[in-house]
Amino acid sequence: MRYGFILAGGTGTRLRPYTFILPKPLIPLGGESIIERVLRSFRDAGLEQVAISLGYLGHLVEAVIGDGSKYAVQVRYTREDEPMGTAGALSLMPFDVADDDVVLVINGDTLTSLDMRELLHWFEGVGADAAMVCVEREVKIDYGVVIADEDGNLLSIHEKPSTLNLLSTGINVISGRALRKLPPNRVDMPDFLMRLAADGGRVVCKTVPDLWMDLGRVEDLAAANDLIERGLI
Repeated sequence: MRYGFILAGGTGTRLRPYTFILPKPLIPLGGESIIERVLRSFRDAGLEQVAISLGYLGHLVEAVIGDGSKYAVQVRYTREDEPMGTAGALSLMPFDVADDDVVLVINGDTLTSLDMRELLHWFEGVGADAAMVCVEREVKIDYGVVIADEDGNLLSIHEKPSTLNLLSTGINVISGRALRKLPPNRVDMPDFLMRLAADGGRVVCKTVPDLWMDLGRVEDLAAANDLIERGLI
């Protein structure tokens, strides 16, 4: 069985003043909200049961999404008395997840062209305990980078170097058996995945070429809407 889990409880401080009125997942993106796009991608992947973790202005998310029937999915909600972290929130999963089941976890402010059905099919074939979806990004430094030894003697100068880095998208797939290893206290997803790997679990990284945007800033929203208006996503 496949389940979806959307983290939608953030306060969206970088998107103020918009988030004084709306929670970040409900901010419009094209003709629908961000979270509605996520739900549509889940539906297209064949997910029928989805949990949404609520926090800041969560009642508005619930009012818009309801039971999920208009998106052809069953939606249930979780609420935290105290913040439990991006992995700890999964301990409140409202569905009975078996060891062989999988849970697709995504932040509620994510825009991506990733084929979720293909991702889940891949994960079920590799036999891992968990997977994190990654993208490559080139980071450029617009200055000369100086390398010196401990005595201050010049060793080399690299003019405007760039490095290729592997970045986490915040899209993760977790097996049911891995969920059993969630600690009782607050834990974020990077820490949980590292603990899982340290304890002998298999955590794999899948690098994808697909579009991925974290819509946490006003300029990110503007860029995403521009892509949508031009029909590029």
